[in-house]
Amino acid sequence: MPRKKATDGAIRGPIQIDAFNVQELLTTAPCVPAIREVVSAWRRGGYKGTTATTAELLNFWFQTDHVLPGGIRFRYHTAQREAIETLIYVVEVANIKSRTALLEKYAMAQRGLQLPTDDGFARFAIKMATGSGKTKVMSMVVVWQYANAIREGRDDYARTFLILAPNVIVFDRLKSDFGDGRIFKTDPLIPRHFGFWWEMDYYVRGDSERGSSDGAVYLTNIQQFYERPARTANAESDIMTDILGSAPQTTKVEVSDFAERIAARPGPVLVLNDEAHHTHDETGEWNKFIRHLHGAASGDFTGVNTQLDFSATPRFTKGTLFPWIISDYPLKQAILDRIVKRPLKGISQIEEAKSDIASVRYKGFLTAGVERWKEYTEQLNDLNKKPLLFVMMNDTKEADDVGVWLRERFPEHFGGEKLLIIHTNQSGDIAKNDLDKSRELARDVDKDTSPVNAIVSVLMLREGWDVQNVTVVVGLRPYSSKANILPEQTIGRGLRLMFRNLVDGSFQERVDIIGNKAFMAFVEDLEKLEDFKLDSFQLGKDKLKIITIQPLADKAAVDIGLPVITPLLDRKKSLAEEIAGLDVMAFRINALPLKGKDLAETKTFIYEGRDILTNEKLIEKRYEIPPAQTAEEVLGYYARRIAQDIKLPSQFAALVPKLREFFSQKAFGVAVENLNEPGVIRAMSGNLANHIVVNEFRKALRDLIVEAKTPELVLASRLLSETLPFPFSRKLAESAKTVFNYAACDNEFEWAFARFLGEAEEVEAFAKLPESFGFCIQYTDAVANIRNYYPDFVARLLDGSHWLLETKGREDVEVRLKDNAALNWCDAATTLTGVSWQYMKVLQKDFENLKPDSFTDLQMALMPPTLF
Repeated sequence: MPRKKATDGAIRGPIQIDAFNVQELLTTAPCVPAIREVVSAWRRGGYKGTTATTAELLNFWFQTDHVLPGGIRFRYHTAQREAIETLIYVVEVANIKSRTALLEKYAMAQRGLQLPTDDGFARFAIKMATGSGKTKVMSMVVVWQYANAIREGRDDYARTFLILAPNVIVFDRLKSDFGDGRIFKTDPLIPRHFGFWWEMDYYVRGDSERGSSDGAVYLTNIQQFYERPARTANAESDIMTDILGSAPQTTKVEVSDFAERIAARPGPVLVLNDEAHHTHDETGEWNKFIRHLHGAASGDFTGVNTQLDFSATPRFTKGTLFPWIISDYPLKQAILDRIVKRPLKGISQIEEAKSDIASVRYKGFLTAGVERWKEYTEQLNDLNKKPLLFVMMNDTKEADDVGVWLRERFPEHFGGEKLLIIHTNQSGDIAKNDLDKSRELARDVDKDTSPVNAIVSVLMLREGWDVQNVTVVVGLRPYSSKANILPEQTIGRGLRLMFRNLVDGSFQERVDIIGNKAFMAFVEDLEKLEDFKLDSFQLGKDKLKIITIQPLADKAAVDIGLPVITPLLDRKKSLAEEIAGLDVMAFRINALPLKGKDLAETKTFIYEGRDILTNEKLIEKRYEIPPAQTAEEVLGYYARRIAQDIKLPSQFAALVPKLREFFSQKAFGVAVENLNEPGVIRAMSGNLANHIVVNEFRKALRDLIVEAKTPELVLASRLLSETLPFPFSRKLAESAKTVFNYAACDNEFEWAFARFLGEAEEVEAFAKLPESFGFCIQYTDAVANIRNYYPDFVARLLDGSHWLLETKGREDVEVRLKDNAALNWCDAATTLTGVSWQYMKVLQKDFENLKPDSFTDLQMALMPPTLF
C-alpha cells in the first residue's frame, strides 16, 4: 500500500466528492467487509482467543435472558452486539494497535488510501444508525475494559474512561446515563458475581475529585478543554445548544480540568467520542486535545490506549466515510430490523401558493401535516402515547408566522404552550425571559405531563435531541451542501422508537414525512445514500390505522388466570466442593487410544482472506501450532475451555485435579502413572480426546451448577386482563373465546392454530400470550445458562383443565429443554393451586398432517411430549 503524506493528517479515501453527490459515496468503509466476515466466523466458533473474563461477559450479554424490574424483557439489539463483538475481536484476537495496522490488514484491496501521519494509539470508529443504541455499546466497552484490567490483571486495558460530547445537548443526554453510573445499575451489564469488585467513580463537568477508586468515568463536552470562538450571528448550532442544553462555559474550566486528573491515574485511558463526525479534522481542537492527553504519559499513567469514534454519520466534510470504521450498522438495516421507525413519504398534489406569507404559501402542507397528526392522536389514545408534530421552516419570520397561524387555526391543539417555536430574535439571540421556559419545554416533550403537541423550528436539529414521540415531520426548507448536514442527521430526529420495550419487533413504528419539493429532494438523498426506497402513502386517502391489542371488559367470561410461582431453578454460588466430589469413574465413555503422531511434528494451516464481493484474495498467512510439551499445558487448556463453556472461570483451579484424575484413571481404560510421557501427551491433545473430555465434563457440571428449587405460590391467579394495551402489526385472529380483541399471532402457523382453538368445542377460553404480560418459565440451556421460555398459547377447557401450548415449526435441543421446563412448571402449578395444568407441544408438520377436528384429537395424537 503506497504511503503518501496527507495535508491535514487525515486518512482520505480515493474519491473526494461534494456532500450531496450521494450516488458516488462508498456504501461502507474499506475495512468493514473483511472484518465482518472474520468476526462472523469467530462468533460461530465460540469466541476463541478472548480472555476468560471477556468470554463470560459475551455470554452474559447475549446468551443470558434478562428481565428488568416490572417484568420488562431486555435484549441487546443486533447492532449493539455486532459493534462490541467487532471491537473485542479487533483488539483481543487480531491485536490491532493502530489505524495503520487496521488498514494494512483489512483494506489491502482499496487503492489510494493514505495512511495516517499521527498514529500513536489505536483509533477505531463505530458507525451505528440514529436510534440504534450507541450509548449501550459505550457502556459495554467500559465494562469490558475495566473487567479485564481488574480480573485479568491486564495493564493494557483501561480503568479510566473519558467520554466526550460535541456540545452540551449531547452532554446532557449522556449525563442521564453516565453521570451517576445509572446505566451500570439499570442495564444488564455486570454479572452478579462481578459486583463485588466493581469500584467506579463517575464525574461530570464541574465535579471535584473524590476519594481514589480503581476505576473512573469522566464525562464532559469537548469545549471544556479549549477556548470557544465568539458566536457568529444566527449560528444554528449555537442556537440549538442554547435551547436544548445547559449553557456551556465560554472559557476553559481550570478547576475541573479532567486532563490533569486523568493523567494522575494509573494505567491507560480509553476515550469515547460521541457524535464523532465532529472529529473529522485531524488538526481540529478535539483531536489535538486527545493527542495532548496521550502525550502526557509519564509514571503510572500510560496515555491513551484507544480512541473510539461513535457516530451515525462518520464522514469527512467531502462525504467519504472514515476509513478506520470497523463496524457499520446502516439506517437501512435498522429500519428493516425495526430498531428505528420506518420513514414514509407523504405523496400529494399540493403546490406552494404564490405568496410571500409563509402560512399562506405553505397552507396545504401545514394542513396535511396537522390532519395526519390528528390521526396519530386518535390512534395512539388507547396506548397512552402523545404524538408530536415537527415543522421545519426557512427563517425566523416564517417560523413566527406559521406558529401564529397554527395557534389561531387550531387553538385546541396548538394554543399557548401546546406549540413551541425554537429560533432567535432579530439580534440572533434567544430572548432571556423565554430561554429557561423554552429549554424546559423542549427537553420534556416526551413526558406525559408535557403540554407541547408541535414544534416549529428553523434549526437543523441533527444530534443529541433524542425525542421519541415525533410522528409527523413537515419540512418546508431546503438543505444544501453549504449546511454541511446529511439527510439522516435531520430526519433522524424522528426515527427513535416510541415503544422501546417491544423487543420482539412485533410492531413497525413509522414517522410520516411531508414537505415541499425542496425538502422532499433532501429526503430522496437519504434514499440514495442508504440504497433503500422509502414507502409512501397518499395524503388524504390512505388513512392511518394502528392496531392496538387490549383486553375487553365485556369478555371477562373468557379471561384466564395464570399462577405466579417462585423460580424452579437457581445457579449455585460456590461449586468447589461439588467439583471435588465429581465421580469421573462414572463417566460412560469408550477408552481413548494411547497413540499419536510424532511429538516433533507441527500442525500447519494456511489462512486466506478474500473480498466477500469480488472473491479477490486480500491476504494469505501460514500459521504454525506447536503441540503441547507438558501434561500441565493440556490440563490447563481443558480446564479453561470447560470453565469458559459453562461460565465458571473462577473454578479453573478446582477443575485441574479432576481432569488429572480423569486422564490418569479413566480416559484410557487403564491407569496411567506418568501423564508427561510423549505418547500420553499426544493422546490427551488429540481431537477425539478434546471432544470427549469437554462434552463429558460439561454434561456432568451442567447438572451440578444449576440446582432445582422448591417452588412456592406467590399468587394463585394473575389475570390476562391485567395486560396493558400494546400496538401490533402482524397476523390477527378474531375469536369470541379470547379476552383480547384479537389473538396477536407472529406467523401463519400461529394464526391457523388460534383459529383452531377458537373453533374447538372443548376449548372454553384461550389466548395468545403477549410477551408484555411477562409470563415465562425458566430452563437451563445446553451450556448451563438459565434462560426464560415464553410459551405461545394458554387455554382453558370445559372440564376446567388448563393448558400451556407451544407451536413450533421445527424441533431442536433447545425446544426439548423448554419442554421439560414447561412440564415441571405444570406439575408445580397443579400441586400448588389444585388446578390441573398440562403442557403440549404442537409441531407444524404434525398439525398440518393431522388436521384435527377437536382438541381431543390433538391431545391423543401428540401427548405426551418426548422428554429430553
